[in-house]
Amino acid sequence: MSRSSPFLRRLRNRAIGLLVLGAGFAACRPDRYLETHGPGRGNGTSPPHARPTRHDPPREPPADSALPPPSASAQDTSGSVHLALGTPLRATPDDDFLMIKPQYALSYNRQRNVANWVSWNLDASYFGPAPRHKGKFLTDPSLPSGDYQVQDRDYAGSGFDRGHMVRSEERTRTPEDNLATFYLPNVLPQRHDLNAGPWLRLEDYLQELSQKENKELYVTAGGLFSARPETIGHGVAVPEACFKIVVVLDRGQGLADINERTRVIAVIMPNLTGILDEPWGQYRTSVSEVEKRAGYTFFPLIPAPIRRVLWGRVDSGAVH
Repeated sequence: MSRSSPFLRRLRNRAIGLLVLGAGFAACRPDRYLETHGPGRGNGTSPPHARPTRHDPPREPPADSALPPPSASAQDTSGSVHLALGTPLRATPDDDFLMIKPQYALSYNRQRNVANWVSWNLDASYFGPAPRHKGKFLTDPSLPSGDYQVQDRDYAGSGFDRGHMVRSEERTRTPEDNLATFYLPNVLPQRHDLNAGPWLRLEDYLQELSQKENKELYVTAGGLFSARPETIGHGVAVPEACFKIVVVLDRGQGLADINERTRVIAVIMPNLTGILDEPWGQYRTSVSEVEKRAGYTFFPLIPAPIRRVLWGRVDSGAVH
């Protein structure tokens, strides 16, 4: 072996070391890191100049971040004539179970075991020869099976009448129509002096409008409750007052015919003894006041500019 061999060996080893060092540096370049690992992987951080080498499409938000589904009171009304002016809406629909029947529609409150509101259409066609149902008021078979089914006996000995919202006389076209008014979700506990007093006199007046004056009425009625209402029977809540709102049109008219001159009757009647002889007209108020106390927006399909005019007005029309 020549004397230069040790020198050549050192030179060769040095060159190999430089090559290895250069290869190691190249392997550690940030862009190479991203290509093999992607940003933010490995040690949990991205290099200062990190840029993704591809752009993933945005992900769909998880299901639990989506907006909540519409409440029962905002559901499709299936073309029900009783909700032709819109389904009443509540800002926080915590207990609205929508029930639509051929005879009326209502929102049932399963905590109070009574309706939040009942809505119905009324004209001369709903009156006929069918007799008034004889017998007890009935549980409603369309309520969910897990809910308490209010019984006729819940009212027995309570001191309250079984106060119809849709009046029996307003559904006499067929026996089936009349029977539907005796389902207990269509009933609120009313003091006799309210039920047989101003409430009855307003019912009589609406019958006269629809039968004798050939009017088309859209009606919504219900109770106004305190934060901790009195109850009867098996937790049936008693309203402190009852309300009724009536949009009065000519026979055959509907939503498109409502304008700033349309008559709208709104009342709030106290659920008290001692008002038996009171006229219904003295309890007239504005729809805005009813909405404020009930927590609902009624007849929401009526255009807002017309609503603002009608809802702030107190009816001053005939009362008999």
